Amino acid sequence: MFKYLLLVALVPAVMLQNADNIDHESWPQVSIRPCAGVRPPPRAVRIEGCVEMPCLLPRGRDANMAMDFTAVQDATNLQTRVTATALGITAPYELPADRAAACNWLVQSRCPISAGEDLTYHLSMPVTAIYPLVSVTIEMDLVDQSQQSHGCFVVDARVVAN
Repeated sequence: MFKYLLLVALVPAVMLQNADNIDHESWPQVSIRPCAGVRPPPRAVRIEGCVEMPCLLPRGRDANMAMDFTAVQDATNLQTRVTATALGITAPYELPADRAAACNWLVQSRCPISAGEDLTYHLSMPVTAIYPLVSVTIEMDLVDQSQQSHGCFVVDARVVAN
């Protein structure tokens, strides 16, 4: 029982440490488009290896992104929602559960968060080897437990061979 409790206590700390150790400050800041509706854009978005649109996403690797945003309200939970449009088809991009849980990937912070708090969120999105070599539009939205968006943006990308 003690081993289980220790594991439950350490896993979130290791995940937070992983987000804290990412050198996202060296990634180039990219131009983004705002999402439709009344969803706030982030203060800045940096994507590893991307200097201009479309960002190139090599198959078989993770695409890494950091987003600086300001919390619009107090929140106890944050989830990442990704939508992809390719070949005229728009569909949700299902992240693995541990990556969709955005509280695990706040840099030098954790949930709960407070309204007006400036935060950085890191997302590592798998680009599996079976993805077709196509252009894709990606919408990324960070929402809290009441479905309030804290930052939403759209980028253009192209899946390329590794």
